[in-house]
Amino acid sequence: MITSDFDAFIDEFILSQEFLFLSSDVKEHAAGLLGSFAAACRRRGFAPDTFSIAALEEVLMNHLARLDTPLAVRRMVPKLLSSFFDYLTQSGRFPPAGAWTEWVTALDERYQEKFRDDGSVKGETFRKRYTDVNRNDPCPCGSGKKFKKCCMNIIS
Repeated sequence: MITSDFDAFIDEFILSQEFLFLSSDVKEHAAGLLGSFAAACRRRGFAPDTFSIAALEEVLMNHLARLDTPLAVRRMVPKLLSSFFDYLTQSGRFPPAGAWTEWVTALDERYQEKFRDDGSVKGETFRKRYTDVNRNDPCPCGSGKKFKKCCMNIIS
């Protein structure tokens, strides 16, 4: 199921009644989120017959929590996955997914605690995207002058 059939199941789910009950924010991102879930499972080598709560936890906590989507949407990922897994079970597409719904419910609280108020994920290392420039360092603009004689007055 996590192979080529998964994309077809996502398309079917988006046309199903279960999908209609999701919030509009989640509906907008549902196909991408579920596709990202499938891709993360493929990359990690998780097959449906060997899928476990530990595998779901790894994908949920280490991949889906860090996606570049609004925080409100990322907080709804467990609900989306539960709805999708319920659809797979009730439609008969993949009955073992019923256990996956219980796993998502068990992991939901820990997943929600992973987010800070600003939307960042706890446990990520903060890295500056710039280097510090001191007064006597060469100016980063490339003029060849010292920073104090070139652009320091512009910035401060």
